[in-house]
Amino acid sequence: MKRIIALVLMTALAALVLTTSCKETLPARFDRFVNYVEKRCDKFSEDDWQKANTQFEKLVNEYTENRSSYNTDQQKQIRAAITKYVGLAAKSGVKTAIDTVNGLIEQIPSLLEGIGNFLRDLGLGSSNEE
Repeated sequence: MKRIIALVLMTALAALVLTTSCKETLPARFDRFVNYVEKRCDKFSEDDWQKANTQFEKLVNEYTENRSSYNTDQQKQIRAAITKYVGLAAKSGVKTAIDTVNGLIEQIPSLLEGIGNFLRDLGLGSSNEE
């Protein structure tokens, strides 16, 4: 009888350890999400960005609701992931805007040549010399 009780307790303990160790922490989920976006954002459609933004908002809300439960290092890790994501989203928006300006430059070169040169000098426009 003692062996059965010991076996049941060990099984329950093993199950508890497995279920708690398999749950990914919020900082790890933030990092995994941002890494996923970073690797694929160049190919994101508007719909992909909307889905990513929805997921990002969920993560941020979870962090905001439970901020006090995270230690300083975890909070720094989460804030770094948030900053990185915002940068990726902003960069994507800038790239889209620059592509639009470059398209206008090709359509109306005489009028927009100065703007195109300015963007290229800043390293933001495409260079035709390559």
